Amino acid sequence: MSQPRFYQLIQESRQPAMLIRPSDLSFHGNNALCNELLSSSEETIAASEFYCDLLSQLRKPLKLGLEFFNCEVVFDNHIILISAEIREDFLILYLQEKYSLNLPSHHLINILDSLGAYVYCKDLNYRYTYVNNMVSELFGKDSRSLIGASDSEQFDNPSVKIIRNNIDNLVIKNRQCIKKEEVLFIPNLNEIRTFLSVKKPLIGNDNKVVGLFGISTDITHYKATEQKLNTILDNVSAYIYIRDTNHRFSYANKMAQDLFRLSLKEIEGKTPIDILGDINGKEFQRLDLELFKTKEKVEGIEEFITEEKTYYYWTVKAPLFDDEGNVTSLIGMSTDITEQKSLEVELEKTNIKLNTKINEITQLQATLWKQATQDPLTNLYNRRYFNEISHKEIIKTERNKKPMALLLLDADYFKKVNDKFGHDIGDKVLIKFAQIMIKQCRRTDVICRYGGEEFVILMAEANQTIAIERAEKIRISYQEEITNLLKGHTATLSIGIAMWDKKLVDLEGLTKAADQAMYQAKNSGRNQVAVYSADSTNK
Repeated sequence: MSQPRFYQLIQESRQPAMLIRPSDLSFHGNNALCNELLSSSEETIAASEFYCDLLSQLRKPLKLGLEFFNCEVVFDNHIILISAEIREDFLILYLQEKYSLNLPSHHLINILDSLGAYVYCKDLNYRYTYVNNMVSELFGKDSRSLIGASDSEQFDNPSVKIIRNNIDNLVIKNRQCIKKEEVLFIPNLNEIRTFLSVKKPLIGNDNKVVGLFGISTDITHYKATEQKLNTILDNVSAYIYIRDTNHRFSYANKMAQDLFRLSLKEIEGKTPIDILGDINGKEFQRLDLELFKTKEKVEGIEEFITEEKTYYYWTVKAPLFDDEGNVTSLIGMSTDITEQKSLEVELEKTNIKLNTKINEITQLQATLWKQATQDPLTNLYNRRYFNEISHKEIIKTERNKKPMALLLLDADYFKKVNDKFGHDIGDKVLIKFAQIMIKQCRRTDVICRYGGEEFVILMAEANQTIAIERAEKIRISYQEEITNLLKGHTATLSIGIAMWDKKLVDLEGLTKAADQAMYQAKNSGRNQVAVYSADSTNK
């Protein structure tokens, strides 16, 4: 060739490059990196489909007389970014892979890492081509080491069969979009987890499936709660069900299933009309319409007519709302009152009973949450809730640039109280201690039992002066009231205070600082308040 200088230039380039004469768009060579990028050779590139697409992209900027420009060419599920530069009689092209069509972009990766769900992509051989941070943490492996790995390296054999046969195979081979629960054993955690997975095929530029995209949410906790609810509802002597705004069943307890002589799977998605026929079905939807119109609880008698007999049911239905206050469905409870229809006095008792049951069901989830976050002895929040709310308060404090204090309180010589007076009296001391803190704290302060005789108080938007004042009031009240409770046995309290500072990094750092201050109070004679300072000198 007659262009040794430019040909040599692209050979020495550290970037994939090729050389073209713009006057006739003739190909004049490329370097080895270009061959590697395009999985081709210098002899075959000029006759390739990629080269034809490239020329069609080059014609317009060359016709406009541009000496430097960029363009993009789609090649085998990849997008290649072309930087073109006119040098004398030649056009030098530098190639760079922008991204693969079956991988998420860099911006999208950042979004996927913040979703709070497990997100991943797989190729046609079911090997991972992308995983977000949550998947890496689940498997206990670096994301790079997971690329190219298969499920057999992350799960046991039964779990791999569930994933491959029940979902992945249908998504890739049948182009199905599937939403399904997966119950899998995670060797890294030595636990069985339940995931709600949504998987869709990834389509390349040639309309061929190149892999799958999946997003899975861990619903293990919700399934456990659901199991408890189902156990309760199946043991209630009433027909209980949930229907959406189109009257379709999404749940029916065991008693309702037995009434319809259908399994839950056979009931789900059907309406009363589908199951009971037009006349009886409309009767059982009558109260639904009133509820959806008023968005309030409804109650009344529903009739079921057969050739032999008419059955009567006393029914209470309550609306279920989404986060925006829209009615999405209803929960209904029906009791067979056929034999008691003539006894009006019994109707009132049934009504009270049904209302009580409805209240029990609607409050159950709140009760479960309360049990999980509240200390049963003192009725204060527990350590789990403290950890959860503190992370949020730290973020809010940083955003609003407001002060925040953490108080760590420990009853001095509490073991001696238990040994001398017994654990019953010790429990009364802790309960009284909780009442003192509630009385002396602001309504916005979060008071938690941290463990044993240790308590914490998180005081948002409280400066050091306010924190010390509150701590002293609590200390003095404790000494007076608990000493009186113990009939003259002196009871004292040591309190450590730490003010939030970025240097503490996180909740763990803040708690350690308060703990250090509390021990400073202990070491200084107890029955006092100490404030943490960064130079380890506490006031």
